[in-house]
Amino acid sequence: MKAYENAKAMGAEQIIEKIAADGLLEFGVDRTPVADKWKMVNAERAIQTNPIRVVAGLNNADINGALLATLKENPDKVLAGMQIAALAVDADEMYLFLPEREEEYAKELEEKASACGVQIKTGIVNVRESRGGAFHHFLTLAALADIMEGTYEPCTYMAVCKDGETGALTKVSYGTKVAELVGETDAKAIAIGTKLYDAATALDIVIEKDTQIGNGVITLYGPDCCMIHEAEQVLTVERKQSCGKCTFCREGLIQLHTMEKEITLGQGKKDFPDMLAEIGEAMTFSTPCTMGQTASDFVLGTLKYFESEYTDHIKKKKCANNVCSAFMSIYIDPNECQGCGECADVCPKDAIEGKDGYIHMIDEFECDKCGKCLEVCENDAIIQTRLTKVGKFKKRR
Repeated sequence: MKAYENAKAMGAEQIIEKIAADGLLEFGVDRTPVADKWKMVNAERAIQTNPIRVVAGLNNADINGALLATLKENPDKVLAGMQIAALAVDADEMYLFLPEREEEYAKELEEKASACGVQIKTGIVNVRESRGGAFHHFLTLAALADIMEGTYEPCTYMAVCKDGETGALTKVSYGTKVAELVGETDAKAIAIGTKLYDAATALDIVIEKDTQIGNGVITLYGPDCCMIHEAEQVLTVERKQSCGKCTFCREGLIQLHTMEKEITLGQGKKDFPDMLAEIGEAMTFSTPCTMGQTASDFVLGTLKYFESEYTDHIKKKKCANNVCSAFMSIYIDPNECQGCGECADVCPKDAIEGKDGYIHMIDEFECDKCGKCLEVCENDAIIQTRLTKVGKFKKRR
C-alpha cells in the first residue's frame, strides 16, 4: 500500500513526529496518544526480555465485536497500519488477534497477512506475553494508514443497539451528540461502550476525540428493564470472555456476579451496594488489560444512576418492572381452573400437581416461576402477583 511505502521513506523518527503532530489517540478504551506509546516502547527497549511486537486486535473487553467491521471492510489498510507501527518501534514480530468465533475469517486472511509479515491468532490478547510491545486497535491502524496517505479524517465509528439488535457501523464526526445518533427514544438507560448512564445524562454526551468509546456500541435499555437484572446478564457474558489469569479480574467478576445474582433472587443484603462499589472500583486499576479494567463499569453505572432499584430489591423486596421473578408469586385460581392439564404438561420442574378434571395446584417450593404455564392456560386460571397493599391487588395473567 502507498501508506506503507510513504512511511518506509520517512524512517522511524519522522513517522513518530508526524503521528504526534496529527494528535492521533488510541481508539477503544485506551485513549493514549499513539506517538507517546511508541516513544515508551523505544525508551524501554533495553530492559525488555520479550521480542518487541506490534499487536493488533479489538479490546479484550469488546464482547459485541461491531468494530471488527473496520478490518473486514479494508484489511489492507489495517495491515498497512501494522507495518507502519512496526517501523516506528522497530518491531521483531507482528500479531493480529481475532475473536475465537472468527476462525473461518482468520483462515481467509492468513495469506494476505503472511505477505505483510503478520501472524494471525484467535482469542483475546495475552498482554503479558507481549509486554513491552505496541498494542493497537484496528481503528488506530486504519487511521495510521490514512495519515500516511494524507486522507485522514478525524472521526470514530459507532453502532446503535436497540432491542438486542446492533445496527450498522457508521462514521461519527467529533462533536456529535449521542442524542443525534440514537434519535427519539424512551430508553431509561444508555450504555456507551461499557459505561452506563441514565438516558438524560447519556443523550447530552458529545462524542469528542478523547471520548472512551469502548466497543463502539451505544446500547439502549427500555423503560421496562430491570437494571440489576441487566447487570447480572452483562457480568455473565464477561465471565465467559475473561481468561481468568488475573486475580482481580477473575475474583472480582465472580464476586460482582454472585452479588447481583443474589439480589435478583431476593437474597440481597444491605451491605451489597457498598461491596459492589469497593470491588468494582478496585478492578479498574488493578488489572493489566481492558477486560478487567472495564468489567465493573456497568455495575458502577447502575449504582450511580439507579440506586433506587437496589433499595427496591434489597429493602422493599420488589422489582419495580416485575422482571425478577423471585419477587413474584404464581398460583392457580380454583374458581377458574378446568383441570385440562396443559400447565402441568409444559412445566419444566414438574411443580404442578393435578389430573384431568381436577383443580391443579402449584408447588411453590419447586416452581422456578418461568411463566410457561401462564402462556398455555386458555382459561386464565394461572395468576402472577407480588406483595401488594390491601385494596390494590390486580390479577396478573
